Amino acid sequence: MRFSSTSLVLSLVAVVASPSLSPAQSRIDAGGYQELLNEVRGGLFISSGRVLAGFDPDSVERVVADLIASGPDARELKTAALLHTEAAGHGYSETHLQLARSLLKAIPDPEDRGDWIRRWWLALCFSYQVQLSVGPGVAAFEGAMEDMPDDRDLRRAFAATLWMFGKQREEPTYLTRAGVMLQALLEETPDDPDLRIRFAGVLLDLGRPEDAAFVLDQLGDARLRSGPRLALLLIRGEIALGAGEFDAAEAAFAEAVRRSRRSPAAVSGLVAARLSQGNAEGAAEAAGALLARAPTGWEPEWRYWLGPALDYPGIFQAMKDEVREPAEEGSER
Repeated sequence: MRFSSTSLVLSLVAVVASPSLSPAQSRIDAGGYQELLNEVRGGLFISSGRVLAGFDPDSVERVVADLIASGPDARELKTAALLHTEAAGHGYSETHLQLARSLLKAIPDPEDRGDWIRRWWLALCFSYQVQLSVGPGVAAFEGAMEDMPDDRDLRRAFAATLWMFGKQREEPTYLTRAGVMLQALLEETPDDPDLRIRFAGVLLDLGRPEDAAFVLDQLGDARLRSGPRLALLLIRGEIALGAGEFDAAEAAFAEAVRRSRRSPAAVSGLVAARLSQGNAEGAAEAAGALLARAPTGWEPEWRYWLGPALDYPGIFQAMKDEVREPAEEGSER
């Protein structure tokens, strides 16, 4: 770990050496906090965040309150917010994320402030979504909605996340919330095919296949990207399979496999459809193709569910680049 002074720890506060406090309870003062901000500007986000997470949260809250009261410029506030965001991954997560939020809300220019709060929330929410961290992910989206209740991208991302979590956990509460949000978004833009497909998927997972089919029937000849097209075929296949229409189910899943051979959901559906048809040989052939495939990254259906969330590292990196000074040789990137 590189420090710009000979000993950052010694500069933080004299009470660090007090035998009555454990390292995790050590207090930080304004000088030590500024030292960490300097390190972050030099590129040391990870190590500085880890150091900050080790301090008594009450003392951290005091130095942040003092910093905000001093009227710092936007860059200083953004730097501090990113420092606390990193610290949240190492300890006292709730405290550090709330401090990061407060720091961003103190950015003087309204437009700059809104842009940074939006990007920060999206990156944070997306990071929890990609980690499949359900509780923190939902809580983060709810916090974001408090700050930006009318942001369409945020509402869309939250609905998609609730559907994904609800589907994977078979949790009707999440599915119901996702359905309400998707229906509202669809009423605003009824010609959005992806929203219609997602809404149908939620209805199907809620045990309402007839309603799901009705929603899909209104798609017409909409042109679809590969992700929504795969989702549409999977949903139609599941509806047909549940209705005992095994030929239609086989056709939908076979087309899904043709378009996306790496999709376990498509192959599994094809196996189920062929078994229902009494075609054990065809089912075994489909299953063998799935078992023989080499392990790779995210499956096609997961890439569809996650969507823009997969880009969260780039969102954070762009924010870091805006506050960081040219890094010295050997520093973190």
